[in-house]
Amino acid sequence: MLQKPQTILEILATITETLSGHFASPKSYAWWILEAITGKRKEHLVLHNSAGITSEQQEKLDTWLIALIKDKMPLQYLIGSVPFGDLEILVAPPTLIPRPETEEWCLDLIDQLQHLNNKKLTILDLCSGSGCIALSLAQALPQASVYGVDIADSALALAEKNKIHNKINNVTFIHSDLFKSFTPDITFDLIVANPPYIAQSEWDTLAPSVTHWEDKNALIADDNGFTIIKEILKKAPEYLSKNAELAMLKIPNVWIEIGYLQGARAKELMQEYNYRDIKVKKDLADKDRVLVGAMR
Repeated sequence: MLQKPQTILEILATITETLSGHFASPKSYAWWILEAITGKRKEHLVLHNSAGITSEQQEKLDTWLIALIKDKMPLQYLIGSVPFGDLEILVAPPTLIPRPETEEWCLDLIDQLQHLNNKKLTILDLCSGSGCIALSLAQALPQASVYGVDIADSALALAEKNKIHNKINNVTFIHSDLFKSFTPDITFDLIVANPPYIAQSEWDTLAPSVTHWEDKNALIADDNGFTIIKEILKKAPEYLSKNAELAMLKIPNVWIEIGYLQGARAKELMQEYNYRDIKVKKDLADKDRVLVGAMR
């Protein structure tokens, strides 16, 4: 696809031009691609500008550009991993790619939990996907026991790979449709979830890089995106234990990611199910992102 330029900056310019019209920030993508293909950071590449890239790297670059432009494949799948907190999360289709918005609230939760004297928590991560949330919580809280559940075998297989890849042992991944694999005598100090919350009517408005590659069942929910959220809110109280220190520090024991237009209705639902200390927290783009509340 590309004629081989002689310097890194010439290659960067050519990639940027090729990606223009396909991505909102083509130069940022171009640097991301160059770093991934060469295994070098931007600063190193600029410093060694005249070195260019090898013929093998050029071949890989051409293949990637075809996949990105023609096949609409997400770059994260081509690279094979994304950073998430202090972890490197392996990604592969069709399991949902971890988003920065999810990382934001997960790190916010971790920051709050670090104030606990007793960090020997039992945590449940519903709709765990790649395992990014469960693994981040487990890494930050080595005394905790974390359980990640998902209904998709492909997601659970990837989560297990991420557990091994990041050398984290205090996580157990379980095949379950939400709470169905648990009996009510099993309780958790904290329940978190990044469930499907996109309305079916929104599917056709999503980018092809999402609709062609990521698992629709991990994204779409009936009832304008609220079916899974409602089920979690309804059942969670049966599986929550009373943690006095969480209550004293006013740390919510239920955290559910939501869509940016769902805040008002999500808050109403939490009130209907008799939660307290309810908040809809915004992401860095000032959009509603996570519903939090306390029970017991």
